[in-house]
Amino acid sequence: MKVLVFAALVAGLIASAFVGKVPLHLENLIHPHSIESTIFYQLRLPRVVLAFLAGGILALSGLLFQTLFRNPLTTPFTLGISSGATLGAAIAILSGLHQTLWGFSLISLFAFLGALSTVALIYYFSKMFSSSTSHRLILVGIALSFFFSSLLLILYYLSNVQESYRILRFTMGALDTVGWIEILPLFVGTVLLLYAAYGYKEELKLLSISYEFAYLRGVKVEQMMLVLFIFISLAVGALVSITGPIGFVGLIIPHIVKLYYQQSADKLYLISFIAGGVFLVLCDTLSRLLPTISEVPVGVITSLIGGVIFIIILLKSAAKKSL
Repeated sequence: MKVLVFAALVAGLIASAFVGKVPLHLENLIHPHSIESTIFYQLRLPRVVLAFLAGGILALSGLLFQTLFRNPLTTPFTLGISSGATLGAAIAILSGLHQTLWGFSLISLFAFLGALSTVALIYYFSKMFSSSTSHRLILVGIALSFFFSSLLLILYYLSNVQESYRILRFTMGALDTVGWIEILPLFVGTVLLLYAAYGYKEELKLLSISYEFAYLRGVKVEQMMLVLFIFISLAVGALVSITGPIGFVGLIIPHIVKLYYQQSADKLYLISFIAGGVFLVLCDTLSRLLPTISEVPVGVITSLIGGVIFIIILLKSAAKKSL
């Protein structure tokens, strides 16, 4: 059964590369100079890989954050990391920094610095709060999101029509990419994040029980949180700098995986990564299938689907508790 599910997922990922406004034929893909070959290898295939890595990073980051803070609502989105990255990108756009550095745009670099600064603030506040008051950290993240959003509106008001469009487009989250250069830092961030999750899987298992139990078993919780914060900030910062903020993936996928498998976090990190990647690829495929004049940003699709799924999860949880 698992082999069939895995085969179906692989087939779905491959098939998504053939979805788009321009139909592709297999016999034309072997010709390197054909238009269809260029579309497939330089646009469609990199986009599928980008969507899979982005969804995996968001889902795994959500799982790690929820385990570290023992709060099911803790994600890079709710902690304000995505808002910080968006603000950094808007500053670069308004400053006219459209140049590239070592093949990467300065807009992506500023978005990465925005995400990294937000993570530093979150870690600073996490040291001030005890393990029993992690809900306060969520409130801090929400406050940071509102603060960054207010600054973003000011920048949006000060921008011209072209700059405001670029800022608005960035805030919706999109997977537009050409070639493989932009995916390279995301691939590096993915490897680092998976390596960190695997390296701390035993500590995460103890931490999922309680902070006190982890301390008693010799886990250096503060050191572990600092290391994971660094790896998460690198991965999420690289992600948001390329795609913009994509909401709900890091929130609903860990919940769905936990409901289906009902295991500790140390056994769910790889499953969550794959599930998040597949989910975002499917959402991106849906955005390309919609009969619209222009392509719908994938962040809109994930918010629509994720909002409905999260409400259903909450209703089912409430129904179980009432029994």
